[in-house]
Amino acid sequence: MLKDLINNEMNTLPFLGAAVYRVKKYIAKTPADEKFTLHYPAAVLMKSGRFKIRTGENVFDLEPNDLIILPEKLVCGQVEAGDKLEFFLIRFSSGKQVQGFQYNKGSSLFYLYGNQPVKVHLDSIDYLVLSLICRLIYTEGENRLTGDFESELHRLSSDLLFFELRYIYSRYITSSGLYVSKSEALTARLLTVLSIHCRKHHTVKFYAGALYVAPEYLNRAVKEAVGKTAKKMITEAVLTEALQMLEDSNYSIAEIAEELEFSSPTTFGIFFKKWMSCTPSEFRSNAAYKFKSR
Repeated sequence: MLKDLINNEMNTLPFLGAAVYRVKKYIAKTPADEKFTLHYPAAVLMKSGRFKIRTGENVFDLEPNDLIILPEKLVCGQVEAGDKLEFFLIRFSSGKQVQGFQYNKGSSLFYLYGNQPVKVHLDSIDYLVLSLICRLIYTEGENRLTGDFESELHRLSSDLLFFELRYIYSRYITSSGLYVSKSEALTARLLTVLSIHCRKHHTVKFYAGALYVAPEYLNRAVKEAVGKTAKKMITEAVLTEALQMLEDSNYSIAEIAEELEFSSPTTFGIFFKKWMSCTPSEFRSNAAYKFKSR
């Protein structure tokens, strides 16, 4: 499964840059003595369980909150999967195909990480931020909606992912530190606060207060760092939560509206239709149909 997910053609993915698979049940179909070469760079972000990947003489034993970066052309061998395994598999375009991220010396993600696997154990906050971005990109890929907003969301989500991985590199890997501008640092802090509070708080004023800056400054700094305002980042985070909850039949639409702090199901419906071009009920029906069609 890992071989197939990483090595399938990039043009089958919803957009260039990065794609995310949410793996909840892993069956290792590759024999222990079989080796395969990665056609594309990839990363694994562990949520639960244990997972072993063999590369050459090295065996990487992955546990919850572990992140491993796998460079292009890496030769992998034996793969072992434990019980209750769940992880995000991140697939990247190779070379200059990546949109919104330059592959030149000094700024390239895979220049920074090198040509060998790199494993780090993230603290709970950094894991929350990265997993939130992964969930956003995964949801986009599952829904495959088309339109100006969705296309822009695809591009910006990919940029956010690269920025966060660059931030992780600067924090966990390099001892000298990687230069991060004030705008980028503030955006990283916003992502941290947003990952915790996005269900309950939807205003720039709240997040600006939490970060001890003016709302206008926060919007300006975030736009400088990632090309969009703080308000748009908040909207995307709330939409991600809404989409996840709509796919869970345990929540009624009224309960989702309440959980996300909308004044009423009608207000939630207006918000949702503005950005998704369909009502919450229509989205839920389409999601159920897609599930039954698999």
